[in-house]
Amino acid sequence: MKDLKVFITRRLPSVARDLLSEHFYVEESNKNEPLSLDKLNDVVRDFDAVLSTVSERFTKEILSKKDKLKVISNYAVGLNNIDLEYAKSIGVNVYNTPNVVTNSTADMTFALLLSLIRNIPDAQSFIKDGKWGSWNPEIFLGEELNNKTFGIIGFGRIGKAVARRAISFGLKVIFYNPSLIKNKDGINANQVGLEELLIDSDYISIHAPLNDSTIGIVNLKLISKMKKQPILLNLARGEIINTNDLAIALEKGLIRGAALDVVNPEPLQGNHNLLKFKNCLIVPHIGTATKECRYNMAKLAAENIINHFRK
Repeated sequence: MKDLKVFITRRLPSVARDLLSEHFYVEESNKNEPLSLDKLNDVVRDFDAVLSTVSERFTKEILSKKDKLKVISNYAVGLNNIDLEYAKSIGVNVYNTPNVVTNSTADMTFALLLSLIRNIPDAQSFIKDGKWGSWNPEIFLGEELNNKTFGIIGFGRIGKAVARRAISFGLKVIFYNPSLIKNKDGINANQVGLEELLIDSDYISIHAPLNDSTIGIVNLKLISKMKKQPILLNLARGEIINTNDLAIALEKGLIRGAALDVVNPEPLQGNHNLLKFKNCLIVPHIGTATKECRYNMAKLAAENIINHFRK
């Protein structure tokens, strides 16, 4: 297979290059930034496979320029950066990296939630600003998780992993999923309708894929049904939440707060309206940013290409 060429679009863990180099001629970007459109056009023309990231958008226009390209292996779970229907129509096979991101994303869900409800960023700034004079029983009062209701939108691998962690905190877990979940893998969680989840949840965590039915689904109309003014978490895709409506909801107190690993637009500029809210915690899409996860993502993305050409 050494006559086949593979391009890696980012500076990724070396395991990807090492594995691929055993079988193919490999080129890679030495930068940690998205490829330019000109370079992406060159890649789909000149390479048999590409190991890509979510930052590279394989639109119909880009893919129509393909010559030798047979495989795109996405260094991600989501595939919304690729026109899947068109790729299939022109014989380009698309792969992703599902299972390996589950634990890191589920862990991050509670890292964000606890940081927000226990005022951890503000408490650290309080010390750095030299304001800590003595122990004070009235400062940075947060809330406990025990006996509250945790609602999950989307009950795939990540949703289930989040549910397990939620239960360990003493939370009652309910979830909404468009299709009936027959196998809950022994998780003590109840599937409910979306309306019931919105009414009953103290916390709502989004772990649904981005598609035509979920884009912009969390808007003012939906938020207005959240009777407990919950904390809203998003570790799926930023486009699932209408950003302008979220800002209005925070302004009007329709929710107690938001904790976001993903936003729309992304990246978010430092003067964005959402950043003025103290009860809105935003981090730069780092839900999968663990050493273990990054290594396993790179390994699986490379193996997807190798296994495809071994068929």
